[in-house]
Amino acid sequence: MNEPAPLGTVAAALQHGAQLMHHDPGRAQQQAQEILLSVPGHPLATLLLCQALRAQGNAAATVSMLEGLTAAQPTWAAAYFELATSLALIGQGEPAVVALRRAVQLQPQFFAAWLALASHLHAMGDSAGADAAYAQHIRHSTRDPQLLEAAAALCDGRVASAEKLLREHLKRQPTDVAAIRMFAEVAGRLGRYGDAENLLARCLELAPGFSAARHNYALVLYRSNKAAEALPQVAQLLVLEPRNPSYRNLKAAILGRVGEYAESIALYRSVLDDYPNQAKIWTSYGHALKTAGQLAQSVQAYRTAVELTPQFGEAWWSLANLKTVQFSDADLALMRAQLARPDLTDEDRLHFDFAIGKALEDRGEFANSFAHYAAGNRLRRAGITYDAADNAAQVARSKALLTRDFFVARAAAGSSAPDPIFIVGL
Repeated sequence: MNEPAPLGTVAAALQHGAQLMHHDPGRAQQQAQEILLSVPGHPLATLLLCQALRAQGNAAATVSMLEGLTAAQPTWAAAYFELATSLALIGQGEPAVVALRRAVQLQPQFFAAWLALASHLHAMGDSAGADAAYAQHIRHSTRDPQLLEAAAALCDGRVASAEKLLREHLKRQPTDVAAIRMFAEVAGRLGRYGDAENLLARCLELAPGFSAARHNYALVLYRSNKAAEALPQVAQLLVLEPRNPSYRNLKAAILGRVGEYAESIALYRSVLDDYPNQAKIWTSYGHALKTAGQLAQSVQAYRTAVELTPQFGEAWWSLANLKTVQFSDADLALMRAQLARPDLTDEDRLHFDFAIGKALEDRGEFANSFAHYAAGNRLRRAGITYDAADNAAQVARSKALLTRDFFVARAAAGSSAPDPIFIVGL
């Protein structure tokens, strides 16, 4: 940044204005305006004015000023961060991501910007990008040398090294909440959600106001099919940050899981107002509409997703999986063209194989249909950890335990009601 160096009374006025921001943003605004009367265009005073206006709920008034500030000071990361914050508050999520990427490019150690970027990317359905940004946030927000080493290992994908370092650290400092949260991140990366859940519960017991840990906790509960338990956690977060896109997106998913479809759909719609060009959100919206029985609207949502991102295989398969959509010749040609792309991920590829298989099945082309189903299932199987011997051993153990004598000994357990039980689902 090339702003004029504040001297004398200007420096004192800026310092006073920064102090006022914590408890009286209205007076901070007045202070910034007085400085700008004396020194028009002063970058720090302009930034202070924008922060004060935003704190008073007037983010819309700051965007044009901040765009001018970033144009005048193109290497000032703090200005881009403030621009991103204001853009997010007025529902401009995608431009906010652009500003945040610029901020962390200019200042890679800007951990607050990394965290905000992770939140936006998670809301947009970019889980891999969100995880990477979140790892950078952890890396740059800690000052402990051993935690820095563990965070660097996590960023580089050396999960085993990070786990070892964190175990050693927590033996010495078992109440270090930053290390506990990082250890939970490691457990999540390894798919050990039970361990991650316990670690994050302990973290919140020690530090109830640790919002980043609470968000992790809500995510882990949701991924562990504990949606009812996750809901109050994300509700607490939204009290503090009602516009946080990641929190809103997670709540929408949780509400759908617990059967509150109307509220889930409304929340997804509000997220789409902020991120209208994100195929993954449109697809999630389509899932919610489908579950609520709004099939025509669901088809429209999936169609929007494939128009935005034709290579997004999940959206095509979602259309096919409705069982009511007949793909046109143009649809089939477009899906085949996408399947031929060399840059397609395996996840997208298998979904295209399944969708094309369904389209060909509907046309009576059973041999070609089966070939696509088989190709999709080969890709699916490659990503599944399954061992037939382990499965057989588990069945054998179950048969050895659950004998006639086992149930006779527990004859009084459970409910004595004669009501029939219906098992619904796959």
